[in-house]
Amino acid sequence: MRVLSAATLLASVAPAIVWHDRRPVPEGVSGGAIAVVANKLVYAGGTTWRNQRKIWLTETFFYDLQGDNWSKGPALPEPLAYGACLRTDHSLEVLGGMNESGASRKCWRLNAGEHAWTGSGTLPAASVFARGATVRGQAYLFGGCANAELSGCGDSVLRRDKAGTWGKVSTMPQGPVALSAVAVIRKQIYLFGGCSAGASGGARNREEAYRFDPLANRWTALHPLRVAIRGISAAALDQRYILLAGGYDAHGFSAAVYRYDTEGDEYTAVASLPFPVMGMEMLARGKAIWGVGGEDKNRSRTPRVMEGTLPE
Repeated sequence: MRVLSAATLLASVAPAIVWHDRRPVPEGVSGGAIAVVANKLVYAGGTTWRNQRKIWLTETFFYDLQGDNWSKGPALPEPLAYGACLRTDHSLEVLGGMNESGASRKCWRLNAGEHAWTGSGTLPAASVFARGATVRGQAYLFGGCANAELSGCGDSVLRRDKAGTWGKVSTMPQGPVALSAVAVIRKQIYLFGGCSAGASGGARNREEAYRFDPLANRWTALHPLRVAIRGISAAALDQRYILLAGGYDAHGFSAAVYRYDTEGDEYTAVASLPFPVMGMEMLARGKAIWGVGGEDKNRSRTPRVMEGTLPE
């Protein structure tokens, strides 16, 4: 019989997250980039649907966390969605993606206090549905496809050097996977789920989870997710836990939320989102978890903004 310590028992008790709506984005969005820059929540690019037509967006929206209101910021130089993003407290960077014309390899950065996006380089290949992360000041890019139909997807891990040049440093052990969730804790990069091209077309959801150590250039397989799922939202809550929310599984759009324990390598169910959604852009700041937009049903984008409050 296994005897659990008090510390282990306490760690396995999920926090009582309380979800509530904040002021919605001016328009339903999904596939954009998110960050908190200069104490404002920034959402840039993405897609929406208007009159049954998919629209690729250049809009940047600022959300005042204290005043609970949205305002328009500087537009992206091109419509852009489904690219990876990098964020710091002082900037938001979008790494490629695509628009109505096809894949874009251009990178754009918005720095705090500036009134325009500036070019920050060009990717060596298309990166639709790729995932990005920053560790020790270095940018990493995982996978990426030639288009939103999951054609030409790759399994390369790229790192950007000080000169701004991207070079391959590793290969993803799960193969070409898109629409995974990514989070960074203690200089380790975690990837969960996603999808790959199905043998007979369409997308095949994945349940694998891995940790990548950039310094050692080493992969570690983690316990798989409870279901194969793509489009999960992820947010690092602290130096131990990662929140995983929503997504799209075999039953459709999901509202399920789990807390992943990086030390115990286990998932614990927590309070579900108020509605099912995939691709909600999410981040944690202090005791608050912010989720913006997402795809809530086919050919639809939600403008809802959720705040999840962690207990004191």
